[in-house]
Amino acid sequence: MKRLALMVAMLLALAPSPAAAERILALTPHACEILFAIGAGSDVVGAVDYCDYPKASRLLPRVGSYAGINVEAALRLRPDMAIVMNEQVPGVDRLRALGVRVLASNPENLEEVFADIQRIGEAVGRGSAAARLVRGLRTRFVRLRRERARPPVRAFYELWGSPLMTAGGRSFITDLMRDAGLDNVFAGTSAETVRVNVESVLRAHPSLIIVPLEHRSLAARRAFWRRWLPKARVVGVNPDLLHRPGPRLLDGLEALVHAAEGARR
Repeated sequence: MKRLALMVAMLLALAPSPAAAERILALTPHACEILFAIGAGSDVVGAVDYCDYPKASRLLPRVGSYAGINVEAALRLRPDMAIVMNEQVPGVDRLRALGVRVLASNPENLEEVFADIQRIGEAVGRGSAAARLVRGLRTRFVRLRRERARPPVRAFYELWGSPLMTAGGRSFITDLMRDAGLDNVFAGTSAETVRVNVESVLRAHPSLIIVPLEHRSLAARRAFWRRWLPKARVVGVNPDLLHRPGPRLLDGLEALVHAAEGARR
């Protein structure tokens, strides 16, 4: 029996490990950022709309969007792996059926982001680089949590201006706000995103309003909110730093920490 167990162990050790991907489709912006951050950018042969960071990614052929994948265009790039956020996006099943390995990445909190960076790194033969990246991000995370405001600053996150939308208690954004020393005034809601009105924001009485600058003017939003909450501080943030679950989340967290510090002055 011992000899059999030893033989099985030897066979497992000699068995080839799954080949690392060499031609990758980054079918979600955060996967594109992860791949370039771990040194696998040269292996990415195609991307989707909004894959725009780093600058080199803007030169990649586009093979789809959040709405669906152009399978014919994707196959012309001869991919062996596709990294997607949602396996239900039209075209993903066809890619898999035609022999393309599909890896889903949709982390819902910072710990899952760290785990996905490592998982993607292992899948594309950049495990060591992924581990170094995660160690650096964890170090920054610990430092930023030490620097966060105490007591927490009451804040409203204007996810969208018209209609007025915010991040609810189950959202990634609420977790990041908490880590930054911010108390999301709508954290008590059970949804991920919540439609609100000005009156409910006024009743919550935030001292900080955060505006992701996506198709919005910070000056216009400041003018709007100062009509209702003249003492509240209104700051803008780059939405890509907070809405993409990739390595730049720590930059977004740092921006929130600084916003919280400014609101306390």
